[in-house]
Amino acid sequence: MPPNLITDDQTAKKIVAANQGCKSHDLNQDQLNDLELLLYGNYQPLNGYLCEKDYLSVLENFCLEDGSPWSKLLSLQVNKKLYEEIEIGETVSLLDLEGVLIAFICVSSIFCNEDRYYFGGEVIGIEPPHRSGKEVMRIYQDPDSLEFETMFLCNNLLHKSEIDHLRNHFEETKKKILIQVIFNGSYECHAKLRCIVAALSNLSKESFQISIIPENHSTDSRGILNQILIAKNWGINTLLTNFEQKIPEFGSGVEIIKIPPGSRDNSYEEVINELNHIDPPKFEKGITLFFTGLSGSGKSTIAKRVQSTLLNKSKRRVTLLDGDILRKNLCHGLGFSKEDRLMNLRRISYVAKEICNHGGIVICAPIAPYESIRREIRNSIEKNSIFILVHISTSLEECERRDRKGLYAKARKGTIKEFTGVSDPYEIPTNAEIVINTEGRKIDDCCNEVLTYLEEMNYLSLDH
Repeated sequence: MPPNLITDDQTAKKIVAANQGCKSHDLNQDQLNDLELLLYGNYQPLNGYLCEKDYLSVLENFCLEDGSPWSKLLSLQVNKKLYEEIEIGETVSLLDLEGVLIAFICVSSIFCNEDRYYFGGEVIGIEPPHRSGKEVMRIYQDPDSLEFETMFLCNNLLHKSEIDHLRNHFEETKKKILIQVIFNGSYECHAKLRCIVAALSNLSKESFQISIIPENHSTDSRGILNQILIAKNWGINTLLTNFEQKIPEFGSGVEIIKIPPGSRDNSYEEVINELNHIDPPKFEKGITLFFTGLSGSGKSTIAKRVQSTLLNKSKRRVTLLDGDILRKNLCHGLGFSKEDRLMNLRRISYVAKEICNHGGIVICAPIAPYESIRREIRNSIEKNSIFILVHISTSLEECERRDRKGLYAKARKGTIKEFTGVSDPYEIPTNAEIVINTEGRKIDDCCNEVLTYLEEMNYLSLDH
């Protein structure tokens, strides 16, 4: 196993004392997962976050500036405020979701790429991230674990065909297989892990060892190559996978063997039973109706009417997250800078995702002017639920004519800065499931367009 970056207790106390009062960064869950893997040496040869030159080299060439193969864009993304406050040479403390100090970054590179702000620099680990679950071993944390030459990277469920392939591989090589399961701690991942353990019970115990690794990557080519490099750091020379994506050539020295994915049509009874819980029919899944459009376009009015109708004519639980109301509660204190507006949308997205995870319907009605944040929200929610983008395409001229709050008039005078449609762009969606222009139309007609779509897609049924 590779060396880790977590310092001993005595040294850690001295480092913490020497850096009392330094500025801090609150890690999100993805960053915490990456830091955990970095601290345990899984991202060798890295000893910290990528500097700008390495970041750009990885972005363009899939290698570090010195030519070493690398795929993950592992620089520390921070908010604009911290980006502007920190200078090269300063130390920043890295805190987990509960505010516990995990590590320090000695900042040696500060840069911006596509309106995102990054630090690069060496990392000093103070203590490993806390993990509450003891559901299965994490081999990347245990340097005394058995060494393996073969790893099966498991991102999907296992059915009879995969188990047969694993059994045959063990019988041919007589080498124990490390079953590496990608895991994020969610309900779905716990259920997936139960399915995988149930399927593996059909193999002899001496043929495999199961382990989990934090979900830290996408399943595109960059993410898959990252997993290959992690495997190489562990001394793996043969990687089995049931990824459906094409795995690019990388020159890593690791042999890649693809196992054709099985299906629930030829699976084990215990796996099928679990699948019925974690992947319910679409008419039982959570739904996010995400309305986007200019101020005054009619988003909130239609959203409220849709909510009222669903509550009256369906048996589903329906929650409305209206942008104006949320700004007074959940998002109180946020301004209208681009960064604050993005934070506002991410908070709305978080709440919507949680509601959907429990099978509810949530209706959101923010302006959401940028394609990138709409895509981010869609990708987050669509993993386990249904996401429907509703573009209220009412023209700017009509929105200004309505202007009940006088906002456009203030924006034209310069009283309101960065106002969408006037001094800040609205990026028209190209992938909306529903597009509604409210000009000259009754609210009921617009509402029915949304309801008809939901019924035609068999997402729900309404009493008529």
